[in-house]
Amino acid sequence: MNIKKLFEAVNLTVYKGLLRTFGDYKSSVPCTGVDKLFDILVKNGASIMPKDKLALGILNYILGSEKNTPAAVHALLNTRFAGLPIEFKPVIKTGRKYEVAMWTRGKTIYDRVKDLIDWENTKQAGGWTDIDGNKSEIIDIQNNTVEKK
Repeated sequence: MNIKKLFEAVNLTVYKGLLRTFGDYKSSVPCTGVDKLFDILVKNGASIMPKDKLALGILNYILGSEKNTPAAVHALLNTRFAGLPIEFKPVIKTGRKYEVAMWTRGKTIYDRVKDLIDWENTKQAGGWTDIDGNKSEIIDIQNNTVEKK
């Protein structure tokens, strides 16, 4: 199987899940600001989705872990990386310590799941960094190995 096609399928699956979740929320709870995010998703398409495997996995986990739409939207908008379960938590090693990684796009550093998506459509790829914005490699702390990209 072609790895690129597999990645695109995951990317589109997560994108379609976001469209479905935000669309349901928009129609059932109007005037909350989520309708603006839905419009951004529709206008810009899958180009605003992250390209990182772990970032897509986190978004997929958030969308699939909640049983109802309001809970999924709440989790997507308010969950911080430190609050994720251990298998999805982005962890880096700095010196002798482990810490939760941040998502950086351009010069801005983020710590929430919603910021994995490029809502401003800057066309800049994001990546995992430490709190100071220094590029870092994610550690799989369950196996104590560096994630291969």
